[in-house]
Amino acid sequence: MKLSMWLLSAVFAAAAPAVAAEQMNLQWHQLAYYVEGHKLTVTADGAAPFEGKCVRVDYDGLIFENPNGPVPVKLAKYKVAVIKVSDIGGRQMTRLVNRTGPALNYGRKAIFSPAAPLGLVVTPAVVAHFLISTPFCLIGDLFATLEPPLEIHLVDKSQTVN
Repeated sequence: MKLSMWLLSAVFAAAAPAVAAEQMNLQWHQLAYYVEGHKLTVTADGAAPFEGKCVRVDYDGLIFENPNGPVPVKLAKYKVAVIKVSDIGGRQMTRLVNRTGPALNYGRKAIFSPAAPLGLVVTPAVVAHFLISTPFCLIGDLFATLEPPLEIHLVDKSQTVN
């Protein structure tokens, strides 16, 4: 009992420190790695902030998912000043489920086919992998949600990047 309380206290003590948003200065060609597939809040020069999920970084703008239709929304490059990425990480459990689900279905179907020996090996192995990985994924997701958002400032090519 004391050991479990100590472990729980250690996890929360490590997760507790509040930190300000991490700031980065990037050039346009470096953006894709940090923003594609993430929910962003983009502050354009002299306009209200724009929020949405970034699909792609183009040479002349950011392409966002359009919640109202199939045509994506494009925000011009020259309007973008500061980008705040708010959903970094926190998807380890989703990845685990997405990767073990098809393997488990394959093993389950193989049990009732001529490949039954393979199914009898694959199914318990996938279940064991899922059960062993779940606590680590949950802890990783917990720490990721406590991580501060990333704030990206765009710089032009004449400025240095840190």
